[in-house]
Amino acid sequence: MHFHYYSLKALAKALTEKHQSEKVQACFTQNKDELVIELESGVLRVGCHTPLTYLVPFPEFARARRNVADLFPQIQGLAITDFQAVPQERIMLMNLEEDFQFIFKLHGPASNAILRQGGETLALFKQQQEEDRDFVIEPGEWNEAGLEAEPVMDETSVLHALRTISPIFERKFARAVLARMKERSDFGQVLQQLIDESQDQLWYLRKESNRIRFVPFKPEDGLGVPVEGIIDALQLFIRAYYQYSSYRQMYSATERAISKPYQKLQRTYESYRKNVHILETDRNPEEIGHLLMANLHAIEAKLKSVELDDFYTGEKITIKLDPRLNPQENAKKYYSKHKQRRGKLKYLKEQLNELEERLLEGEEQQEMFRSLVPPDELILGSNGFDYSKINTLRKLYKALSKSGETQGQKRIPYRTFKHQGYEIFVGKGAANNDQLSFKFANKEDLWLHAKDVTGSHVIIRKRPGHPIPMDVLEYAARLAAFYSKRKTDSLVPVQYTTRKYIRKRKGDPPGLVAVDREEVIMVEPGK
Repeated sequence: MHFHYYSLKALAKALTEKHQSEKVQACFTQNKDELVIELESGVLRVGCHTPLTYLVPFPEFARARRNVADLFPQIQGLAITDFQAVPQERIMLMNLEEDFQFIFKLHGPASNAILRQGGETLALFKQQQEEDRDFVIEPGEWNEAGLEAEPVMDETSVLHALRTISPIFERKFARAVLARMKERSDFGQVLQQLIDESQDQLWYLRKESNRIRFVPFKPEDGLGVPVEGIIDALQLFIRAYYQYSSYRQMYSATERAISKPYQKLQRTYESYRKNVHILETDRNPEEIGHLLMANLHAIEAKLKSVELDDFYTGEKITIKLDPRLNPQENAKKYYSKHKQRRGKLKYLKEQLNELEERLLEGEEQQEMFRSLVPPDELILGSNGFDYSKINTLRKLYKALSKSGETQGQKRIPYRTFKHQGYEIFVGKGAANNDQLSFKFANKEDLWLHAKDVTGSHVIIRKRPGHPIPMDVLEYAARLAAFYSKRKTDSLVPVQYTTRKYIRKRKGDPPGLVAVDREEVIMVEPGK
C-alpha cells in the first residue's frame, strides 16, 4: 500500500513542494532494478522489482565507485516542473522542462521507468520490457455507483464490491471495511471514511510476521506506528522493511549455522562414546591370543573353532579360528586385532576430548544465540528498530561467516580438521587436490597421501619453530587412508613429505603428482 494511489497522490504533492524547479544532476543505477535520480537537494530512489516496488525520496545517497551505470543523459541539467499521480492508478509522473516526462509505472513485476519527450518514448529503464514504449497513461476505473452496494459480511464479498468500484482497492482495504462494517453496516459510509483517512497526513507502519506493511489508515487492532507526513513515513518504511527482512534472514541463517553443527557434534560424540564403551567392555583380543599360545600343543590344524579352558575366568571358552592358518598364526592374528583395538581406542578417546571442547564452544554459541531477540519480538518504533539489537545479531552472523559456518557461503574445496592445535586440510577431489597442494599449501607444510592408490591430498599446516608431533602425523595419515580407495583395509601405507618435494609434471592429470622424497607410515583408516 506504500504505492497505493492515495499514497502517490500525497507524495506527488510533497515532491512538487520540495523539488519543483530543481535541476536533475544525474540518473544512474548500481543495484538491480533500482533507478536513482539525483536532484539538487536529495535523490529519488525508484525500485522496479518485487516483492517491494517503491518511489521514495531521500536526502542523500552513497554512490558506489564501481558497477555504476549512468542513464538518461537527455534530462541532465533540466528543471522539474511538477509531479503528478495518475487518478486511481499506481503511476507517478515527473514533468520536466522542454516537454520531457518521466513515467514511473509502479506495477509490481511489470514496473518500469519510461522517459518521453513530446509524447515520444526515448528510453526505458528496464529495456527488456519493450512493450512499455507504447504504454498508455490512463486514469483507473472508478464506478461511483458501486458505493451503493450492500455486500455480504465476508471478506470475499466485500473485496468483490470494492473491485467493482475500482481495481486500486486491495485485500487490506477489504479487511478494514469488513471490520468497521461490524460496528456500522453502511458499506459506502465505511469506505468513504477509509478514503478520507487515506488522504490525511497520518500514515501507519505495521510489523507482521514476515514483513513490514505501509497502511494509509489506522489499523483496526491499533497495531501500527503512526508517522506524520508522507515523505517521513516512506523513508521510515523503506528503512524498516529492509532492516526487518535482513534481520529475519540473518537470524535464520545464524540459527542453522549454530544448531545443525552442534547437533551433528552431539551425535558424533555419542557414537564415539558408545564405541569406546564397547571396546573397553568387549573381551580383549590379546587375552585370546595368550590362551591360544598357552594351548598350541592341544590345537589341531585346520579347525574353524576350538574350546579351551579360560584361565582368566575359570570357565570354558570357544574361540573362532581361521582354518587356513596354523595355531600360532591364529594367535598372531588376535594380537594384531589387539593392536588395532588399542590404536582405535586411543584415537576415539582423543576425538572425544576434542569433541568435548567443540561442544563447549557450541554451547557458548547456543547461549549467545538464545540472547538474541527473535524477529517476532523485535519492536518497531517511530525511529525504526533498535539498532543495538540488530547490530548484536550482525556481529555474531559475521563472526560465523568468517569461520565459514553460515549457509549460503561458497564452500571451500577441501575438508578442514584440527588436532592438538594443528590445522589439517583434506582435498575433495582430483582438481581440488591440485588446488590444495599447489595454491593453498605452503612449501614447508607436510603433505600426505595413501600410497599407490587414488585418494585425497592431505596437508598439515606447519607451525613455525615447532616440529609436527607424531600424534598429529598419525592422525593426518589416518585421514589420508580414510579418504582413499583403501579406506576399508585394516592397515594402509601412507606416504608423507614436505610440500616442497612434490611437483606436477607436464601432462599429469588432475590430482597426480611426482614425489621426490618420501617416508611411509602404516595406519588404520579413520577420522
